Amino acid sequence: MFEKLKEYILKFVPFTDDEFNAVIPKVETVSLKKNEYFVREGEIANYIAFTQRGYLRVYYLHNGVEITRDISPLHSFVTALPSFIKRKPSFEIIRAITDCELIIIKKSNLDYLYDNFPKWQKLGYMIMEDMFVQTQNRIYSFIVDTAEVRLQNMLSEFPDIFRYVPLQYIASYLGITSQSLSRLRKSESL
Repeated sequence: MFEKLKEYILKFVPFTDDEFNAVIPKVETVSLKKNEYFVREGEIANYIAFTQRGYLRVYYLHNGVEITRDISPLHSFVTALPSFIKRKPSFEIIRAITDCELIIIKKSNLDYLYDNFPKWQKLGYMIMEDMFVQTQNRIYSFIVDTAEVRLQNMLSEFPDIFRYVPLQYIASYLGITSQSLSRLRKSESL
């Protein structure tokens, strides 16, 4: 049940079986149906999730328009990070695009692991660094890359995204209209 989680974290920190097993009593598995919320705007994000199955979308509401900040790929971590860290109401919304199975850990349980297991603290630090770098790369891409390049980069990282994620969410994530995305797909034969 935790094989993909273990495989993912071993990319960052070499855990022994005993060190990894310390997390098992602290996590739970939850299922979300398509369109169910993981975090609502105004709530404090109390959990961080690892996606076992399915896709989640992180978005904002701005003047009544949904703006997609992220589409969580399979086998990765997701939360409303500013809310999770600062314990303040979230301005982000996280919602299931598809039916999802998540492994979640509560902030207090994660803090316990950090306080009692140095390798878990190191892992948390490295994952936060990775999330920060991904955010910086995304900002950089919006500044220097064309929509075509952003689409190509997304497809190289997530080749099956069009099978699971509606076009309007992909377009919003790329910072373009659905019509522009359709034109790009036709020109690229996607």
